[in-house]
Amino acid sequence: MKNNISIKLLVLFIAIVLWIHQILIKDHTIEIDIPMKLIDTPQNLIPDSYRLPEVTINISASGKDLLLFQFSRKSFQINTSHFRYGKNQINLKIDQLMYSDKIVLKINSIDKTEDFFINMDKLVERSKILKIQYASANDEEFFIKNKIKDEKRKIALKGPLALLNEIEFVLTKKISSKMIEDGKLTAELISPDPKIELPKGKIEFEITNTKIIQRTISLIPIKFSETRNITIIPQKVSVMVSGPKEMVEQLNTNSIIANLNTSILKKDFASVSFEVPSGIKIIEYTPQRIQVIQNDRQ
Repeated sequence: MKNNISIKLLVLFIAIVLWIHQILIKDHTIEIDIPMKLIDTPQNLIPDSYRLPEVTINISASGKDLLLFQFSRKSFQINTSHFRYGKNQINLKIDQLMYSDKIVLKINSIDKTEDFFINMDKLVERSKILKIQYASANDEEFFIKNKIKDEKRKIALKGPLALLNEIEFVLTKKISSKMIEDGKLTAELISPDPKIELPKGKIEFEITNTKIIQRTISLIPIKFSETRNITIIPQKVSVMVSGPKEMVEQLNTNSIIANLNTSILKKDFASVSFEVPSGIKIIEYTPQRIQVIQNDRQ
């Protein structure tokens, strides 16, 4: 019984091998999509699309050659030395198809039902402002107190003009206070786009200790919704703030927003909440209680 099964399996195997052999030696006609490859492109130009259009061709060859062709490197090589900025039409020809000379096939036709165009953009250099990213809120506060020297410097970028016009700034990878060595920190830059070339992948910063000072800012207007029919006394507050010397010295009455907090009223008195720039802290403010008068009671 086992011998019969073995014989049957052997016969089946031989039949499959013969069938595959017949397929490989027999001629077939198929359609296949071929990628484009640009060569001799002027140094100041670059295609504005990540993916170039593919070309459909009709070919005939033996099964063996078709199989080799499917898995081989092949492309329509387009000479773009004459291309200009903007839209360029491609006139496809059979001799532009590059593949292994060991493969024997016949190219029956190239599908030209649609015109092929490649839009070329200018390759230019532009400078963009650097924007630092922090690993945490604590790290951001640390670097406000310990200032990063020349943090708003500009970074040179090279890439397509249309793409560079859309980019506002270059980001760093997130930095932390643990990365500081001997008063310096090295941050990696993030390319805004795969087509954008960064001359430098990293940038070095010098960290300087910032002096923390206190200052009182007077007569900050208290804001509240105009739809509320109320009067407040007083209408302005004074605050004492603390923060890096460079930031505190630039503060004025417009830098800090005082909002009337009427969510909890105690005997017609409310408190005040503040919005301050990052790195600035409110130490105290006066007066602590603001009288709220309902106008319809008058």
